[in-house]
Order: sequence, then structure tokens, then C-alpha cells
Amino acid sequence: MNPSSIITLPSSFPRSLQSPSIPHPELRADHPRFGGRGGKFLNGSLTWPGLQRKWRAKLLAVYAALATFGTLAAVEIVDLPDRTAFPFWDDHTDYQATYHVAGQNPQASDANPGTPEKPWRTINRAAEMLQPGEKVIVHGGVYRECVSPQRGGTSSQAMIAYEAAKGEQVVVTGAVPWVPRCQPSSGWEPALKTAWMADFPAEMFVGYNPFLARNFYEEFLTCRNKEDFAKYMLRRGHVFVEGKPLQQVARYADLVQRDGAFWVEEPGLRIHFRLAGDADPRQAAIEVTVKEQVFAPRQRGLGYIRVSGFHFERAADGVPVPQRAMVSTNRGHHWILEKNEVRWANACGIEVGNQDWKAAKPAEFGHHIVRGNLVSDCGVCGIGGCAYVDYTLVENNLVQRVGGMAIERMWEVAGLKFHLAHNVLIRHNTFRDLHRAAGVWLDCMNANCRVTGNLFQDISSCNGVLFVEVSHAPNILDHNVFWNINPSPGKDPVDVRDGSAVCVDSSTDTVVAHNFFGNVRGFAACVNNIQADRLVDGRLGECRGNAVLNNIFFASPRRIYLGRGEGNLCDGNVFDAGDKDGLFDIQDSPPEPKLRLDAWQAKFGQDRRSVAVPMEAALGATDGQLRFSCGKIAGLCVPVARLGESAPATGPGPFNAEHWKLLREGQSISTHQP
Repeated sequence: MNPSSIITLPSSFPRSLQSPSIPHPELRADHPRFGGRGGKFLNGSLTWPGLQRKWRAKLLAVYAALATFGTLAAVEIVDLPDRTAFPFWDDHTDYQATYHVAGQNPQASDANPGTPEKPWRTINRAAEMLQPGEKVIVHGGVYRECVSPQRGGTSSQAMIAYEAAKGEQVVVTGAVPWVPRCQPSSGWEPALKTAWMADFPAEMFVGYNPFLARNFYEEFLTCRNKEDFAKYMLRRGHVFVEGKPLQQVARYADLVQRDGAFWVEEPGLRIHFRLAGDADPRQAAIEVTVKEQVFAPRQRGLGYIRVSGFHFERAADGVPVPQRAMVSTNRGHHWILEKNEVRWANACGIEVGNQDWKAAKPAEFGHHIVRGNLVSDCGVCGIGGCAYVDYTLVENNLVQRVGGMAIERMWEVAGLKFHLAHNVLIRHNTFRDLHRAAGVWLDCMNANCRVTGNLFQDISSCNGVLFVEVSHAPNILDHNVFWNINPSPGKDPVDVRDGSAVCVDSSTDTVVAHNFFGNVRGFAACVNNIQADRLVDGRLGECRGNAVLNNIFFASPRRIYLGRGEGNLCDGNVFDAGDKDGLFDIQDSPPEPKLRLDAWQAKFGQDRRSVAVPMEAALGATDGQLRFSCGKIAGLCVPVARLGESAPATGPGPFNAEHWKLLREGQSISTHQP
């Protein structure tokens, strides 16, 4: 059975039957037997949350029987580890009013009615006025404001939407232009002839001065890594020169050795700086960040808001927790964030959770959709969610160049980091060019989550690229591709997790299946019990019930690490025969054995059906094409029950049956990654 169950419906199917209100009570997706929360027909796909398996099968059979009406449209079901379907939803609002914002239009005014002819000037005017079932189209320009929605929608049929006009670039930024009155730097030693100083006007900052506020909140009263202490104490503000940020330094004397940098003098109203190549700042275009966030409601808990097509950039937020990202739902629910570009957050780009471990449980939470966004150049985290992210969908995003603050060992740094994630689906994303940062980190007490079909490329991390931490319930990591994975650039390895592709730390019932590991310098699959003494949800870490099945390991000689041999299973894997000293390791049998495959099989009974064969692989740096060939492989896969496989898959790794037909004929294959 494929990872996603697919049936087809005719496009000529009567629209009355393609609606959430299917006439026959036994076929209605909002019938209690189908979960009772309403089905949706979305772009040819019918989805229904909470559908019981026997009734889903019955409904699918009915639809399949009706599939003789003409051209077919696909219905997708993606199962979570507990074999229930992920509850897809979407915006089904028939918008009753559409308003316009056009800040560059000479006729624009917030006193206008918001029509195309008389648009509003600011997006915040729209945020004040929009009601459920209404949307605003924002036209091209640069908007220097923090957009704060005053209300949310009431359902998926009555959302509030913020849309960038098609074909127009709409930039919402937390920075403002600055024309400094530059003077030669003075008052500090050693004297620097190439440095300048200038004062910010006090009126530049309204209620918040990021050049006074330091990166860390009081949550971290004890420093987790003393080597990074100076970075924790830096200010949140950034200075951009010709679109590129200057590097902040901790001491005035550091400017001696570094151009393209600045230092903040107390009390945050004067900076000393050198431009790159010691260029003259009086000839440069300079902007400074003045806002903590650029899209965030002040009222907590708003729901059913859609934000589409914007360029959000340059926010001066602090290092989490709390998570107060550049784009924030502020503990909301049912947001759709799609097709946006989110760049240059001091700390976090997007957050969709409850912001803080100590925050009260919201009345309604989760069910967000984060799709098709480009998230880049964030100092700590690209996409974050501190608990209560249940049933959130993260798909088709590109997350890159995250972790630039280089404070990985304060343990909140990742392309995507969710805490206490339940029933979350993370699929078809690309995480690349991340250094001193994990790709995806599911932190503590995660349950029934699935991470599938993602590409992790050119990443270095001390925690592992796909990191599941101390979780006692089933989670699945499947059909992902890992390429060029390295240890963190720090001085010394933290432990066996450093440079691993998949790291399952002190967890239970995690399945690592049908992945492709290429050029991994740490352990490709590190299923350890390092935090065995950590008490979480009334239980200690156990490292039991985990499985590493049907994966491909290319040029990854450190293959599998297990916290304990007993209670975990490795099988159906294919290893690169070119790795002559292929390494397997196990934590609970000191001295730690460094075993070849035959010894691993004989001593611990692991990977009984697994084999080593010659293989070749390459991943295009820009086109996302994975090219692969290998020696002939007989049927060796193990059925993965949590993926619905009642019989073994055709072959290991993320490849389909057609791919394996070609491979067994001695041909090479090429597949496009997200």
C-alpha cells in the first residue's frame, strides 16, 4: 500500500455530491461515523477529519464505483501513525467584500472607503475594518508597519484574508531608512581611524528600542553554553547597508579586526561602525530595524486568518522563548500562511504555537496551514511552534540559511522547531544550507506526527538534522532524502548525535522508513538513549519499539546507532558496498562495538535481510534531481505496518515501483525532490 491512499473521482461528478453536504446520510462526511467535523471538496480532493477506517473504506468504495463518469480527479488521504487520516481543510470563503490598500497611490488615504479608486494607505487600516467573510488586496509598495489584525474569521467559510495583489511585490518591513549624521568614532579605545559613529533620533523608536533590548529573555537566567554568552547579550537591532546586514560585535575593540560591523553604545541610541571595505557611509543607503514584529495581532487567540503572497522582512525579535516571531499568530488557530517570503528575522521567522512553555492552554489551538513559503536568513528558527500546534500542516516550503546567530547549543535552533507536537504533518518541504541548526526538531512529548517526503540538504548540526526528542508515542519519519549532512562546525562533537541525519533521542515507537541517506558524516540513523534519565510526562527515556526499515545508505559509513539492541528493529535496509568499514554501534553494550554488517547481523540479530551493494548517487545542487543506480537487489523490504503496508514494498528508499523496475533492469533513475 502506498504511503498515501489515492482514489479517483470523476470531474463530471455532480457538484451536489462534491460538496460538504452529501445528500445521502450514509455518505455525508459530516456524519458522526466519519468523525462528525465535516468533509471538504478541495480542488478535486475530498477530505474528512477523524474518519474511522471502516467507514472510510466504505465511502471510498462508493466513490470508486461512481468513477465511470468521465475524466478523473484525485482524492488524497495521508495517514498518520495511528492510521487515521490527516484532517485537511482549506479556505472555502465566498468573500462578500474586497477592499484595497495601495500605499503608493497618490489618492490613498485611510479616510477612504478602501475601493480600487480610493484605496486605503496602510494595511493596518484594513486590519481595523475587516469582518469575517471579507478580504483585502494589498498593492505593490513598501509598508513600514506591524500589521495587527483586530479580529479573526469564524470558520473556513467565513475567514478574513490578507492578499498581496497578483504580480505585485508587497513588502512589509520592520526597518526604516536612516541618514546618519556621521562623525569619526571617538571616546573609546583603541582609537579607530576607519570607524564612524552616529546617533539614532529618539523618535525613531516608539515603545520599543531593539538597540537597547538584548537577545535573551529572562527564561534563560542560567547560560546553557558559556562560549556563546557574548552572542546572547547582543542587541536585537540590525543595520542594513545596501540591503546587506552589518555584523554586530560585542565590544568596541572588536571593530579593530572587522569591517562591515557595528557596536552599540549604551543606552542604545548610538552606534559605532565600519562599512565593508571601509566605504564612506555618507554615500550608502542604510536602514535600521525598529519593530519587533511585522505581522502579529495584539489580541491572543484569533482564528481563521489567511495571509498570502507578502514579502515580510527585517524584524528585531528576541531569542525564544517566548517565541514572538516576525510573523506571529499570537496563540491563534486555523491560520493559513501561504506563498510568503519571510526574511531577515533577528531570531524567528514564523511562529504558530503557544509561544511559551508556561503559557496557559488556549481555548482553541492548532490546525494551521503553512505552505509554499520561502523562509530564510533567520538567526535562530525559521518556523516555530511552542506547544499546541495540533493538526498543523507544513508543506511545500523552502527553508534556508537559518541559524546565523550561531547559538545552536542553547537548544532552540532549527529550520522548523515544534514543541509537544501532536498529529502534525510535515511534508514536501526543502530544508537546506543550515549550519549550526537542525532541519526539523520535534522537541519532547511528540505524538502521532509524520515527517514525509522532505529534502534535507547541506546541513550541519550537533543535534541531528531530523531530531525527535524524548517522545513516548508513535511518530513516523519516512520517504525523506538527506544529502551532505555534517557535524556542527563547533570545536568538539557534543556526542553521537553530532552530524547525524535522523536522531531519535530516548524515544519510543518511532519508525524511520524508506528514507535515502547520502553523504552523511555522522550516523545516518542515530536511535539513542542519551537522555535516559530525563523524566518527561511521568516516564524516563526508554529507546524501545523503534524501527529503522527499508532505507538506503549511500556514502554514509556511520550507518546505524542504537541506544539498546533489545526492543528495537533494523531490517530491509540497503548499504553502500563502497563503504568498506561500514560502522554500526550500540550504546548499552560497552565497550561500544564497531561492527561490520555481518557481525551486526550475527551478534545482535539486526538487519537480517539487509544487504550491501555497489551504488552511485548524485543530487543536483539547484535542480533537486536525485540520480541513483545500484546493484541488483532481491525482495528484502519489511512491511511497515504504520505506513499501512500489509505486504513488503517493491524496494527500499523513497522510490516507487516504476523506479525499482528500472533499477532492477540495471538502469539509473532520476527523481525530483521538493
